[in-house]
Amino acid sequence: MTTEHRTTRRAALLVGGALLGVHMTVAALSQAPLSPAKLVYGDAVAEYLDPYFSQNWQLFAPSPMSDDRGIIARATCGDGSVSEYYDVSAEAMAKVQDSRFFPSRDVRVVSAALQNVTSSEELVRRVRQQQTNDKKPVLPPLPYEKVTEEEAVKTLSRYAYDRLPSACDGGPPQKVQVRMYVRQLPPWSKRNDPSAEDKVMVKDFGWVKSEELR
Repeated sequence: MTTEHRTTRRAALLVGGALLGVHMTVAALSQAPLSPAKLVYGDAVAEYLDPYFSQNWQLFAPSPMSDDRGIIARATCGDGSVSEYYDVSAEAMAKVQDSRFFPSRDVRVVSAALQNVTSSEELVRRVRQQQTNDKKPVLPPLPYEKVTEEEAVKTLSRYAYDRLPSACDGGPPQKVQVRMYVRQLPPWSKRNDPSAEDKVMVKDFGWVKSEELR
């Protein structure tokens, strides 16, 4: 091996190692706790990682579900009419309940996206809770939270679009709007209290054009 070849190989290794180091640093920053660096570079990091290197560490469910959540959706048709709401997540849940040993993974698409919409950093959540308790203005969504929600809404809208083929009498929907619902069940301590009631939270997301979902 000539000196020129050795020099070229070393340069390639150095450049490759530097690029790998930058990538690992960016990936680590995306999963790091809330910090000034994450607030400043959060949008750029999310833009770089999405969609091929996006990180999702919900495999072990650190926060088990204690509520009933799902989505319903409606569509705007070619003639301008708006369809009624369809429960697009019920079918996936039924598949899971019908096959306990080999459940469908469709429901995870919805649950993971909803988790991204409703979750936030522990520190931010505490600050907002304290502001609510003190009856002060609540901290608005941070830039990285907005990016996360936008990605989740697009995922849910695409999921709903694929399950609304008959909403417009056979024609393809022109727009899709998703409504998220979360039904909080009474706590276990009130299981025998007949006056205990569920609490339902509903959030409507904006309309998404079908061209953005294909």
